[in-house]
Amino acid sequence: MTDSHDTSEHPAAPEAGRPADDVQDAAPGRVPLTRPFPTFGKALGLVVLVLVLQTAIAFTAFLLDPTSGTYSQHPLTLGVANLLAFGIVIVVATRRSGVGFREPYPLSSVSIRVLALTAVLILGTVILLSDIDNLTRSVFPPPQALIEAFESIMNAADYPFSSFFLLVVVAPVTEEVLFRGLILRGFLANYSKRSAILLSALLFAVMHTNPWQFISTFVAGVVLAWLLIETGSLLPCLFAHAAANGTAYLAGLSRVEVPGFTGGMGDAVQFQPFWLNAVGVAFAAGGYLLLRRTFREAARPPEDLYRRPGLTS
Repeated sequence: MTDSHDTSEHPAAPEAGRPADDVQDAAPGRVPLTRPFPTFGKALGLVVLVLVLQTAIAFTAFLLDPTSGTYSQHPLTLGVANLLAFGIVIVVATRRSGVGFREPYPLSSVSIRVLALTAVLILGTVILLSDIDNLTRSVFPPPQALIEAFESIMNAADYPFSSFFLLVVVAPVTEEVLFRGLILRGFLANYSKRSAILLSALLFAVMHTNPWQFISTFVAGVVLAWLLIETGSLLPCLFAHAAANGTAYLAGLSRVEVPGFTGGMGDAVQFQPFWLNAVGVAFAAGGYLLLRRTFREAARPPEDLYRRPGLTS
């Protein structure tokens, strides 16, 4: 996969909408082109590898923990474990892609207006997805083991600095680099834009291994992928991810109780008040529409910045 300035490695597809290497070459003796890395199957393998490494590192930390859980379940320990697991996979996968360590992770600047509207969109989305999570828990109550694991991660009140490190720093950086950087870039070179967004969001949701938040993480993956494609930069994705996790972090620190929004996963299910959901709708819809207008008015990256020429959405 190359950008719009270099198409020598992957020439245009003979048929619009199809990757060039999906088309069989009729000429004898021709070697078929290698599909850009990763395809969906290989990206799924990367996700599985992350989960295996996370489990192995967490189990090792537990075995070495003299307190049988206190230190190994500390948010700081979990943050370091995530850095190691994702870091290993990102390094291996980037080398496998053969494009170097700068090309898959664009960090070009974006305007303050885009970041401000992104914050509005994300706040509204977080509010609405919070009540969707409430609905899911009301129909399918989560097991106690999942509740305890989730609350150890979101324990901002007891570990404010470590939880901030885990939720607002480590998670956005590692997940955006892998999913919106490497994986989405490969998908945009192999599939249509719509398929690339949906497939990368699906893997993003699967990686969180929490069926009770599957809808939330899937929708978040779609929004983050859209931001990358529209801006051509990982910066708004990093900002949006940190803002979303930061909202949950601040809700855990706040002494103001908002039914259905500030409670923990183990609390009795409550739905959010109507006014809060109305704010969520206004922010999400307004942020999205204003961002669309901004992207249409501003100079945008060329369509083939992350895709080979000839591949259409």
